[in-house]
Amino acid sequence: MFNNHEETELNCYVRIINAYLNKEQEPEKTEIWKNRALIYLMRMLDKKRSDLQVRNALILLITLFEDIPPDLFNNRGTNIKKLSKKEKENMLLNLKQEFLPN
Repeated sequence: MFNNHEETELNCYVRIINAYLNKEQEPEKTEIWKNRALIYLMRMLDKKRSDLQVRNALILLITLFEDIPPDLFNNRGTNIKKLSKKEKENMLLNLKQEFLPN
């Protein structure tokens, strides 16, 4: 991905995916590769080369390799299994009032 400047977009994505698939075999080398890839891609943004391709590669790299929750609400709220029976009933009543037609 990071040797040939004329590399195709598909080849770039394939290299990211292959690195991800092999991350369990050599985690230290994969982490170094990932960090170098991020640095390279960020530098490519500065050079204005194929901006959309670079942004897509960054998104793919971060999505695959970083342990980031999918959104803000992923870790919020209350686990329904920890609610009492009364709390569950109240929650269901509120949901019905909110989503069911009158």
